[in-house]
Amino acid sequence: MSTSLSEATILVPLNAKEPGEPSTSLIELLGPHSVVVLGYYPVPDQSATDQLRSQFGEEVTAEVADIASQFKGEGGTVESVVVFTRDRNETIDSVAAEYDADAVLTTGIVDESLDTILVPLRGDQNLGQIVAFISLLARNRDTNVTLFNVAPSEEDAPAGEFILRGASDRLEEDGIASDHIEWKQVISDSPSAEIIKAAADYDLLVVGESEPTLRDRILGAVTNEVIKQSPRPVLVVRGE
Repeated sequence: MSTSLSEATILVPLNAKEPGEPSTSLIELLGPHSVVVLGYYPVPDQSATDQLRSQFGEEVTAEVADIASQFKGEGGTVESVVVFTRDRNETIDSVAAEYDADAVLTTGIVDESLDTILVPLRGDQNLGQIVAFISLLARNRDTNVTLFNVAPSEEDAPAGEFILRGASDRLEEDGIASDHIEWKQVISDSPSAEIIKAAADYDLLVVGESEPTLRDRILGAVTNEVIKQSPRPVLVVRGE
């Protein structure tokens, strides 16, 4: 768990056809970092991509740039990019790779505050990356971080507790106050259900991708279920 990050790049995808507005709490949380706002414009199968780009490209690009500019006041750097696409997942994956994003935000209900973060942890290959990202996200903020582990059985519980204690120690070493860190563990053979249930009590989830690519992650396994059913926004930390 020796991974460290001096800065974080966060990809914020939004539907450029109906972009909406980022909440103040989201701007305050992500603004100090490097933010890439991706406006993906869905192209229906029966439509021509070039035609839609010609018709709406200028307007959409301006709207996405305006949304991106709202992150500038928090001290980080901001870029915006617009892609007309038939495959949202593939576009997010390719743009995340192009900008070497450390994390990708998913949609969800964003409250007025983003002060409580749930971080499910298991034996993921990018455990160090997740903890390093949390260190940057929570540093110099009045943010409470809960590290969470779902052990399949009582026999597996000590290994999960070891992960939680190690992550907690690392966050303290990185300057996060101990009274802003806690860890919880439950025993269950359904990690997705337990994470989704716990998520209701928090403002934001931070999870790690469990497959080699973001696209594979979107299409499969535990993280996919959490993203689909979570009542809260999810930040997915990409692997190294």
